[in-house]
Amino acid sequence: MRNTLIINLLIAFFTITVSTAQVATSPVPNWINTIDYSLTPDISADDITQGTSTLFYDYQTHIPKQETYSKFVTKITDNVGVQDASSISVGYDPKYQKLTFHEIYILRDQEKIDKLQPENFQVLRRETNAENNLYDGSMSAVLNLTDVRTDDIVAYSYTILGFNPIHKGKFSHSYYFNNYESIGQISVTLFSKNELNYKAFNTDLKPEINTKNNLTTYFWNNKNTKRIEYEDNTPNWKLEGEIVYVSEYKSWEEVINWGIDTYTLNEKPNTALIKTIKNIEKSNKTEGEKIKAALEFVQNEIRYLGLEDGIGAYKPFTPNKVLNQRFGDCKDKSLMLSVMLKEMGIKAYPMLVNTSLKHTITEILPSPVFFDHCVIKVIDKDEREIYYDPTITNQGGTYDNVYFPNYKYGLVLKPNTKAFDTIYTAAVNMVEVQDEYFLEAVGKGAKLKVTTIYHENEADGMRNYFKNNSINSISKEYEKFYANYYFDIASLKNPEISDNEKENLFTVIEEYKIDSLWRPMEDKKGYIAAYFTPSTLQSILYVPNKKERKNEIDLYYPTIKEHKIKVHLPEAWDIEKSEQIISSKAFYYTDEVKYNNRKNILDLKYYLKMQNDYLETQDLSTYIKDAKKVNNALGYSIFIPESGTDFDDLDSMDNLKDGLSTLLEMLVYAALIVSLLFALIYFLFYRVKRD
Repeated sequence: MRNTLIINLLIAFFTITVSTAQVATSPVPNWINTIDYSLTPDISADDITQGTSTLFYDYQTHIPKQETYSKFVTKITDNVGVQDASSISVGYDPKYQKLTFHEIYILRDQEKIDKLQPENFQVLRRETNAENNLYDGSMSAVLNLTDVRTDDIVAYSYTILGFNPIHKGKFSHSYYFNNYESIGQISVTLFSKNELNYKAFNTDLKPEINTKNNLTTYFWNNKNTKRIEYEDNTPNWKLEGEIVYVSEYKSWEEVINWGIDTYTLNEKPNTALIKTIKNIEKSNKTEGEKIKAALEFVQNEIRYLGLEDGIGAYKPFTPNKVLNQRFGDCKDKSLMLSVMLKEMGIKAYPMLVNTSLKHTITEILPSPVFFDHCVIKVIDKDEREIYYDPTITNQGGTYDNVYFPNYKYGLVLKPNTKAFDTIYTAAVNMVEVQDEYFLEAVGKGAKLKVTTIYHENEADGMRNYFKNNSINSISKEYEKFYANYYFDIASLKNPEISDNEKENLFTVIEEYKIDSLWRPMEDKKGYIAAYFTPSTLQSILYVPNKKERKNEIDLYYPTIKEHKIKVHLPEAWDIEKSEQIISSKAFYYTDEVKYNNRKNILDLKYYLKMQNDYLETQDLSTYIKDAKKVNNALGYSIFIPESGTDFDDLDSMDNLKDGLSTLLEMLVYAALIVSLLFALIYFLFYRVKRD
C-alpha cells in the first residue's frame, strides 16, 4: 500500500504540476507576414465533426531569429464544440524556449471580444509520454475562456522563441497541409538566410519563393483542404496526408557526422563501469558469450527511463552516469552498450532508426529530427553485422540470433558512413500449438490439453508476460479466453511453463475440463455438433470491407502459426481425408484432415506463414479471395442427431446427402444381385428338371 501511494505521488508530480502564472504578452512581431483568410471557407457541413470547424492554421518561422509564430482560428458550429474550443493549451520546453501570446479573441456578430487575460493562465507540467517512462520536461500554458457560445469564432496567436541548441542552428521540420477533417486554409511561411531543401508527398503544392533584405521567403498556402480518407490496416510507414519536409541538412552523411559528434562524450569509463565490464569478460569465454552477457546487463539491469528535456532529447547521458543511476532511455542504453563492447575489443556503434517509417525514412529529407529510436550495430570477429535493441528486456537466444525488430533501415553513427544500413531479419516468430481433446460419450464433455511453443520474439513476449503477471491471474485470463469457444470450461490446474532461453523457446502447457463440448446446430435442427478451432490463426488475415482502396494493407509479419488438433473420439466416425494449399504473395497456407479408424483419432493440422509485411493494392482482389478461403477453413466440426440415431459424422449437409444416396444405391445394387441370383437358380433348376 505504501509503495502504491509513493508511485501515485510521483505520477502526480510528473504529470500535473500546476501553477498560476502570468504568461508573457506582446504585439504581433513585425517580421510576420499578414495572411488573408476567409471566415466562410468552402467546407461542407457534412464534414464537420465534434461541433467545430477549423478556419485557419498559420505557421511562420524566422529561422535566423529562431522564432515560430502560430495562429489558429476555429468556428463553433454546435454546442458540443464549446467545450473543446473554450480551452487553449500551448506546449513548450522551458529549458530553451520562451512563450509569448499576442492575441486571444472571440468574433461574435461582427464584434471582436478581447480574451487575452494573462493573469488567468495556468502553467502545467504535462508528461504525455509518462506511461512509456519518458519525461521531456515540457510545459503547457492553459487558459479556459469564459462566455463562449455556439456560432462564436475563437482566434489566438503566439510565438515560441528558441530552437533546441543540439542542432546548432540547423533547421528541419515537417508540415501537414491537410487533416482527417476539412480545414479552411493552412499556410506556412519560412524566412531563411540559407537555401532550404524541401520535398512534398501526396501534393503538387509548391512554395512561392521571394528574396528581400538578404532573407529568402518560402510560402505555402493550401485553401479548402481535402480530408484524409482513413483506411483500416494502412501501414504506419505510409504517408497518407499532404506533407512537406524541409531541411537545411544536405545529406545523410551530414546527419551521421552530427550524430557521431553528439554521441561522443569526453569521459572515459570509471572504476565501477570497468569492474562491470571485467566481470562480464571473466565470466564468459567466447566473444559471442561476452556480447550476449553485456546485452543482457544493459537490457535487464538498466531500467528504461528517459529524462529528455532540452538537449536530453538527443544527447545521451554518459555510461558512467547511466550505471550509477541504473536507468536510461534508448540512446543512453545504446551508447552504454557500445562503450562496454568497445572496451572488450568488439566493434559496436549506436544506430538511429524510425520505428514506424521503415523504408520511407530513406525517401524523406536528411535530418536527425525524423528519427525516434536508437539501437546498436555490432560487428563480430567474423565481420558479421548484428543488430540489437537494448530497450527490449528478457530476450532469449544466443548472441547471433537474438530477435531484432523489423525496422528495415538504420543510420549507423560510424565514421566514413554515408548511407543507411539495410536490415534483413531472419526471424519467423513461430508459434506451435497442439490441442488434444479426450472426448467422453457423444453429447457429453471432454478434457483438453493445450501445449504451445513460442519461438524468438513470441518467446520473448511470453517470457515478459509471465514475469509481469501472477500465475493465478494468467490462469484466469486463459480460462476466460477458452470460454469464448466452450460453455462450462474450467482449468484443471495453473499453466505449466518451461523456458529454454538458449534456444529461445518458451513452452506453456494448459489443461481444462469441458462440461459442454456439444451444442445444437443453428443451421441444422435436431443435430448437435462439436467444434474444433485453430484459435491462433484467427484474425491474422485482415479482410477489408471494400475491394477498392488507396493504401496498402499492413500484414502480420513476420510470423508462422502452426496449430495441430488431435481428437480422441469415443466411437468410430466416418471421416474423409482431405488437404488444401493456398499460396499467394501475402501468405502460404495449408490445412489437413486425417483419421485413424483403428484408434478413432481425428488429426487436424493448420499452417500459416506470412510472406510479406504489406500488400500492394493491385494484389487486393486475389488476396481477399484467398483470405476468405482461409478464414472459412479455420475450423472443423463433427455432428450427430440429437436423438442419438446411429449416424456417423458427416461434415456438412451435402456429405449427409451423398451418404444417403450411396446407401440407396447400395440397396438397389443388392436387390438387383439378389434378383439375378434367383433368376439363375430358377433357370438352372428348371433346366435340370427338364433334362
